[in-house]
Amino acid sequence: MSKYKKLAFTILVTGDAFAINYLINFFLTPYVTENIGTDAYGFVTLARSFASYAMIITIALNSYAARFITVEYHRNNIYVANIYYNSVFFADLLLGSLIFVASILFSLKIEFFLDIDARLVDDVRVLFVLVFLNLWINTSGTALQVAAYIKNKLDVIGIARSASYIAEALLLIGCYTFFPAKVFFVGIGMIVATMTITCSNFYVAKKYTPELNIDKSLFSPKAVKKLVVYGVWNSLNSLGNTLNNGLDLIVANVMLSAMAMGQISIVKTVFAIFSGVYQLIAQPFQPIFLKDYAAGNKHELMKNLKLSMKISGLISNLIFAGFFALGLDYFRLWIPSQDSNLMYQLTLLATVTCILEGPIYPLYYIYTLTEKNKIPCLITIAGGILNVIGMYSLIKYTSVGVYSIQITTAVIMLFISGVTNPLYMAHCFGEKLFVFYPIIGRNVLSCGVMMVIMKIISSTMKTTTWISLIIVALVCVLIGSLIHVLIVFSIEEKAKFLKIFQHKN
Repeated sequence: MSKYKKLAFTILVTGDAFAINYLINFFLTPYVTENIGTDAYGFVTLARSFASYAMIITIALNSYAARFITVEYHRNNIYVANIYYNSVFFADLLLGSLIFVASILFSLKIEFFLDIDARLVDDVRVLFVLVFLNLWINTSGTALQVAAYIKNKLDVIGIARSASYIAEALLLIGCYTFFPAKVFFVGIGMIVATMTITCSNFYVAKKYTPELNIDKSLFSPKAVKKLVVYGVWNSLNSLGNTLNNGLDLIVANVMLSAMAMGQISIVKTVFAIFSGVYQLIAQPFQPIFLKDYAAGNKHELMKNLKLSMKISGLISNLIFAGFFALGLDYFRLWIPSQDSNLMYQLTLLATVTCILEGPIYPLYYIYTLTEKNKIPCLITIAGGILNVIGMYSLIKYTSVGVYSIQITTAVIMLFISGVTNPLYMAHCFGEKLFVFYPIIGRNVLSCGVMMVIMKIISSTMKTTTWISLIIVALVCVLIGSLIHVLIVFSIEEKAKFLKIFQHKN
């Protein structure tokens, strides 16, 4: 039970950090759109997207770092773990520096690559430099994050992440209160947050894994090569994901307008809530998955994989069904100057994939554990190419306009999340191909019932103020949670929930 209590606590503190980050974007989005412009806010999201493009390169090195270091550590091969640890650290330091230099060269001539209003050029240029400086800091400290996986101290990192977002919020409040509004303030806030987390990672590494030390003599090109050989497929997979949902802002900027890019960026801000939820649930499970895998305990690993699906599905269903019922009112209250109907429809298209992706997201770690990621990578790349072709064709030859940015992505990602990934995940794990579908099916049913019930509730209880919206949302969460537990969880799991509830009362 202590393992699952630790898991629950980790999810709780990570959720606190997630909530604080959401509140920052909640207040930042309408402020920037009102005071600087919708197109200006679009460049904030676009800068982050460019940083994610650069991270595709670093993923080849880092995606298997935690896996190899943690497994060797748990097997008491401390010397080998140190070789991987130092190889990742020094390779990241070099790679991050090269990316940062390239980003400066790009930023100096940024107006030649993007459609930017003359009044925003210098502001956006500084924003891009700061965002890539933040990427350099984050990349250089990647090796330090491994200690939290080894000792299952992600709860400590979650607390530090909450502190980092609070620091970021305070800095942004100060900047926008005492200085003329600039979008590059967001970049400064990101750096402050990343520095806070990096310091926390350093503390955890020194306190809990003192056996792992930075030592240049332990750097091994051979270890780097091994990590890259395994990780390059994850980089290619990230490239496919970028083609699926990472180029939408560039396509909107180049083929439609800066205003359309701004609208899509607002949608992506809401979509980030959904994708953040997946990580919120999946990451705390990963140290458990790693420990079960290192111990060769396949039965316990499968049990925890299925549990992660049910919990992740619960949270993603609550958010999607809640947004389906209350999203239009949410946009009317949040950004009244924007076209609320358009924002609502675009966001529904962008987030409908969570019905299938929510429950299977924690299972993506199977590819890392089993070192089998070539096939899903090729599927993702193929889907990404089809997505780009689909977006271009819809914009070029139809009058669908900005909706085309989301339509093709939704169709392709629903197929990948609902068909190819569950089947291949089961294959990698050596189980029957349809082993995960009973949970997926019950999750879809749960989401459908939630949507109907929550829509009835929202129609009955009018939401015209933030207070009324929050009250209705809480009612929906309570009823939706009950629906999910009844439909998705097993009889034994329901009995455990009931016993816990009775014990507390």
